[in-house]
Amino acid sequence: MASRVISLASIALFAVLAIGVVNCAVVKDVSGSGIMREDLRDITVVEDISEFKKNHPGLTLLPLKRDSGKGRTQTVRYTLNARVSGDRLVAQAADAFNYDAEKDVTIQLTYPQAGAGSIITYVEIVCQQDSNDGNAYVVAGGIGQRFISIVLEASQTLSFSYNAQYYGTD
Repeated sequence: MASRVISLASIALFAVLAIGVVNCAVVKDVSGSGIMREDLRDITVVEDISEFKKNHPGLTLLPLKRDSGKGRTQTVRYTLNARVSGDRLVAQAADAFNYDAEKDVTIQLTYPQAGAGSIITYVEIVCQQDSNDGNAYVVAGGIGQRFISIVLEASQTLSFSYNAQYYGTD
C-alpha cells in the first residue's frame, strides 16, 4: 500500500511539473523566453531504434547510465555525465501515459525545442513503468553542446511516466 501511495505521489509530482506540451514532451524553459512556432526545430521522430541505426550507418548511439528500482512499479533513472560547478537547471519535461494493454513505448525528448539552448552539462531522466526493461539513447547533440535529443524506450508496460531535467551553463 505504501509503495502505491508513493507511486501515486510521484505521478502527481510529474503532473505538477508539467508546464506546456511541445512535440510529445511537456517542457518548461527555465530561462523564461517564449518559444515561437516558427522557431521550432525540425525533428525526426525515432519510432524504431534498430531501424534508425540501420538508416544512419555512421551513427554511434550514446546510452545513458541506468539505475533501476525494485517493486511492482519500477523506477528507472537514466543519467548522462555529472553535475558541474556553476551549472543550473535550464529546462525540464514531464508526461504520463496509461494503456489498456501492455505496450512497448518509445518517446523522443529534445532540448531545446527551438533555437540554441544553454551548453548542456548533465541530464537526468526518472521514469516510472511496470517493467524494468528499457533504454535511453542520445541520438543527436549531447554534453557540451547546445542541443540534445534522447530516445526513451520501455517494454511491455501498462503505464509510463517520466521527468527529465536538463542542466547547463551559458
